Amino acid sequence: MGSHLVDFLLTEDHQVFGVDDLSGGYLENVNPKSTFYKLDLRQSSKTINLIKKLKPQLIFHLAADATVGRSQFTPLSSTERNYLASLNVLIGCVKAGTKKVVITSSMSVYGDQKPPFTEDMPTAPVDIYGIAKTATEEATRVLSQVYGFDYTIIRPHNVYGPRQNMADPYRNVVAIFINCLMQNKNFYIYGDGQGKRSFSYIDDVTPYIATAGTITKTNGQVINIGPKKEYTINKLA
Repeated sequence: MGSHLVDFLLTEDHQVFGVDDLSGGYLENVNPKSTFYKLDLRQSSKTINLIKKLKPQLIFHLAADATVGRSQFTPLSSTERNYLASLNVLIGCVKAGTKKVVITSSMSVYGDQKPPFTEDMPTAPVDIYGIAKTATEEATRVLSQVYGFDYTIIRPHNVYGPRQNMADPYRNVVAIFINCLMQNKNFYIYGDGQGKRSFSYIDDVTPYIATAGTITKTNGQVINIGPKKEYTINKLA
């Protein structure tokens, strides 16, 4: 998602700096017209110092360890890679005088509540990943009030498309099914397959994430991004 956003911002003539530890992405996805830094955002001083050095007017924070199902078994790693890393970015923004931050959160903050999910619903996470994302949202609000920067929180839904890590067994059923098919392997449908999901193609999502950062109308807003049309898992299969 980050690499697609970089591409889009470059077409809009923005100067773009990218940061990633490449634990879940690939260097070949990095646009050579951007300036790229390989960095683990859990490293507080390095992260904060880099942001202070670059002094960005706007930061899009998409970095995450989005392994929802695994997070219960790796709670410290999930919390560090999601919540601690986000705090380091936010502190860097404060010290660098960044004007606005766009936080990419997750639908997991809604937990087991009955869909459709709307932005005015309370957060009720049921996994460690969702807890970390909820905490990041709350920390962003608090620090924004204290230090005066603007923010927008984006909650995308089931994003799929080119450059996705097809080998990732923990997220996005679209990629998991395709990966199995390409290897002539069986894939598994849990339950009766009648559960419904909405799926978001990357090119449909990216312009909205970018726009959330560049217009004041989104300041202080939480915005779900995804289609209303639903498909059963059986239909997807």
